[in-house]
Amino acid sequence: MMPDAGSFLLLLLWGGWVAIDSTSVGQLMVSRPVVAASVAGWIAGDPVGGALLGLVLEALQLTVLPFGAARYSEAGPAAVVGAGVLAGHATNATLLLLTVFFALSWGWVGGNSVRNLRQFNVRLIARAGAPGSSPSSLERWHAVAILTDYLRGMLLVGTGVPLLALFLMGSTTVWGLNEPLARIAVWAAVAAGCGATLRLFGAKRRFLFAAGVLCGSLFLLLV
Repeated sequence: MMPDAGSFLLLLLWGGWVAIDSTSVGQLMVSRPVVAASVAGWIAGDPVGGALLGLVLEALQLTVLPFGAARYSEAGPAAVVGAGVLAGHATNATLLLLTVFFALSWGWVGGNSVRNLRQFNVRLIARAGAPGSSPSSLERWHAVAILTDYLRGMLLVGTGVPLLALFLMGSTTVWGLNEPLARIAVWAAVAAGCGATLRLFGAKRRFLFAAGVLCGSLFLLLV
């Protein structure tokens, strides 16, 4: 399940971009799980499988609002890890369930790394704002902060990919999960995410939101 060396390198580079997109640079939404996982799946040779995993993780991440000093799970790099390892096996509901479980857990690891990065940036600001510092010095320290965030994303992907591969290889034989149970668990996770999403729209708009989802689903099925 480990990607080949070339794909692994591209996943590392993609993971770094996904990490800095969340706050440091761009905020182009490539850090959203559905985008991060889809591209990671394409890198690993299975864009459809990556998109499938991304949709499940996106449903569970929709109520997370990453702004201010809030503590939150960072789903982007975790989605890259999951899609990179799951490539070619996304139709196996057991492996999909285990990957979702790992990605959610790894997202909290990423969230803790964000908090540590904030503390690191505080020290950088103190040094950059020291008496006698020049504007060019401030720019350099800003670049250091962005590079650190990029390397943080690469580290999350670089350690997460082998850990997930080992987790999947070991747990499928030890746990003995069966396919029907795994499918039920995956769809229960999706339903929970959709239910949490409905809370964002308020009581008056939930009907319109549900109608829009139904119409969109029918369109995708019929076209």
